[in-house]
Amino acid sequence: MAATIIHRGPDDEGFYVRNGIALGMRRLSVIDLFGGKQPIANESQTVHVIQNGEIYNFRQLREALEQRGHVFATHSDTEVIAHEYEERGEHVANSLRGMFALALWDEGRQSLLIARDRIGKKPLFYAHIGHRFLFASEIKALLAAEPALAEPNEHAIGPYMRFGFVPEPETMFARIRKLPAAHTLVLSRNETRIERYWSLDITPLPGRTTESWAEELEERLTEAVRLRLISDVPLGVFLSGGLDSSAVAAYMKCCGVQPLKTFTIGFDRPAWDESADAARVARHLGTEHHELRLTEAQLSGTLTETLHALIHSFDEPFGDSSALPTYHVSRLAREHVTVILSGDGGDEVFAGYTSYRGFQFADRYRNLPWPFIALTTAGAATLARFSPFGRYGLEKIARVLRDSAQSVPELYLRKSSLTSTANLRRVAPSLQLAGLNSIPADAVEALQSSLPAVTRAQYADLRFRLLDDMLVKVDRMSMAHSLEVRSPLLDHELIEFVSRIPAELKLRGAETKALLRRVAGPKLPAQTLRKPKQGFSVPLREWLRGGLNEMVNDYLAGDKPSLPDFFDRAAVRAIVSEHRHKRCDHSSLIWLLLNYGAWYDAYIVSHAFSDTGRHAVAAVNLS
Repeated sequence: MAATIIHRGPDDEGFYVRNGIALGMRRLSVIDLFGGKQPIANESQTVHVIQNGEIYNFRQLREALEQRGHVFATHSDTEVIAHEYEERGEHVANSLRGMFALALWDEGRQSLLIARDRIGKKPLFYAHIGHRFLFASEIKALLAAEPALAEPNEHAIGPYMRFGFVPEPETMFARIRKLPAAHTLVLSRNETRIERYWSLDITPLPGRTTESWAEELEERLTEAVRLRLISDVPLGVFLSGGLDSSAVAAYMKCCGVQPLKTFTIGFDRPAWDESADAARVARHLGTEHHELRLTEAQLSGTLTETLHALIHSFDEPFGDSSALPTYHVSRLAREHVTVILSGDGGDEVFAGYTSYRGFQFADRYRNLPWPFIALTTAGAATLARFSPFGRYGLEKIARVLRDSAQSVPELYLRKSSLTSTANLRRVAPSLQLAGLNSIPADAVEALQSSLPAVTRAQYADLRFRLLDDMLVKVDRMSMAHSLEVRSPLLDHELIEFVSRIPAELKLRGAETKALLRRVAGPKLPAQTLRKPKQGFSVPLREWLRGGLNEMVNDYLAGDKPSLPDFFDRAAVRAIVSEHRHKRCDHSSLIWLLLNYGAWYDAYIVSHAFSDTGRHAVAAVNLS
């Protein structure tokens, strides 16, 4: 199991095996390089703990524990968990501020505790096989212990085909589960108990001035960044040139990081190249800037090989194509540093997505008299259908008005979908389409509340798309290169604070992240503040007609496509043909199908996961 995840921990390994209990880990050494070997025990050797991640408040916890008489053998953050457990028992995760997946064996109580951080930055999978309980940071480690777990989960196909990922607690394997974020699992001889230990209050707090909110935000941003600079190895920052990553870099400079190393990727196509924006910020902050230039020809030539690497890093089909540039920028950074800070979470926490403007407009539009809504929606649709002038602009207006008349949950579901219901029905007629039941219950509850629509959508994104898409992408692509990514904008105490700020201070008219711009603005170039949002995207439409064409043929359009009978293979071939001949842009749907086909062939048909030497490309710390 540990061998399959060596990329997550290339520096060391450790095991605790006794009386039918086995803990194993691979270590990426970051804090206490020589003394922090895991598993780590308490003084009496009755509590043993392993951890994947970092505890940022471990020094404060250690000081308090020492005052209560605890004796430490190392300077590691992981050892703090063992002693804190002695004080707090199963509530130990409540004390921890960081990103972590941990496992703790209590010899006295004969019980196992596993826990995952509040936001879900670190993964944790588990499975019950008869009387055996297996857990790991990546699915491939579970499959190494029990190949019979390679059984596809047909119920997960619908959510994957709609959203591009499998929402927790499900996986694409029928008997493997994800431990949800902010949850603990306690296993004893008598029971298995899963409990949530943290929830987020998003009720706005009235009565404070904008200046008051801004002053405290400045303090909390500084603290969140400062805590993530604790490291005994070199660190840097991903710098895209957007507001979030630029703000993190600026606060790192304010905290005295010297030299400040920044990393970005440049492309030869202007539509998806942000290298000039990143270079501007790097010059402004005086960083040691590293840029990897990638041409479309270079990328196209290695696309098949890279996609195979991605499949074996995720262990599941994954439909977010921005994993490709994330993979390459992680490789670049690992050549220079072991730890990297990023701006992940800024859009969800500070209201940065342009879609939030749509939710804001919908909030106001739905408050208009219903006859007016019906008249304007129908009128715009009619004009778009019959007007010979400006038809496409009118179609967009009609679509916006039609969407805005929907309820917030319906609108959120539509905006979260990667492809149309009609096309999903076409390629998989019997597919059980994913609905609101695929979104976490607390997120659905928030979407159905009476809070501002922007606040509702932010919470749902934090608990759904960020959790199972963005954070999965960043974890697997960075760990594939043994790189640790820290996300100060996802500090849970910072999130708790920002979530109480009224929505109108975060999204002011058309200005997204208004309060963050006000606070971080003086530290950044003026052009950075005016820069429109640009996603970390790739020319998927062209690649599926070019560099990935052969792979598309092999898995989707050939005589023996790598898709189960669940899919209508003739319809899939027609979709591929329409895209290839430029009759339609089916890039999102084909990418979803291609990833599923490649995964199905590797994990279900070929059992490629069992070749641990060849496929040690993703990684984990817990087995």
